[in-house]
Amino acid sequence: MKSATQRIARFGLLTALALVLGLMDRAIPISALLGGAVPGVKLGLANTVLLYAVYLMDWKSCVLLMLTKVVLSGLIFGSLSAIWFSLAGGALSLAVMLLVRKKPARGMLCMGILAVAAEAALILTRKQLKGQVLTFAILIGVGAVICFTLWILMRRGVMCRVQGTSVTGAAAHNVGQVIAAWFVVRTPMLLNTYLPALVGVGILVGCLTGIVAERVMKIIKN
Repeated sequence: MKSATQRIARFGLLTALALVLGLMDRAIPISALLGGAVPGVKLGLANTVLLYAVYLMDWKSCVLLMLTKVVLSGLIFGSLSAIWFSLAGGALSLAVMLLVRKKPARGMLCMGILAVAAEAALILTRKQLKGQVLTFAILIGVGAVICFTLWILMRRGVMCRVQGTSVTGAAAHNVGQVIAAWFVVRTPMLLNTYLPALVGVGILVGCLTGIVAERVMKIIKN
């Protein structure tokens, strides 16, 4: 009975924390800091809660937490369309994090290769990079460098595996949302330029949230 009560209490606390961090996400103007090049981008602070659950809870609790967070956030802060986009991103992100949880270094290597491929595709299709596309190319390139750097550090045992799981989950979240948006609006630009840019941003943000999540988990265990 005590164990069940503890699980329910922890689930409630994590849900409340995810909603509060989601509100903070909306208050921090990351898109404005990037000059408006990538509209709608957020820090993804609420994803640190789901990252915590991936390592310290069973997969059924993780799925329930993700669904609860998506529905409540959409009803409180957004709309039905926001629930659809968040559900697509959250489901893909959680699936990827659960897959790479045991071998995050392998996930980081795959992310690095995908980022390099996206960078090459963007450069080949846009020979003269200008304005917004140039910003996209820079974000993707920085993301690729981070992926390979984290992969090397994790292979040598210098970096904790939480960062690798966080980066892949953050990038997958953006991919899921863009694919869901594409099914709704059918705009090719979302897949040609906006998607690679969001993958680059997701890698940067995932690295930061991974560091935060790792510190929090260490404190909780101690």
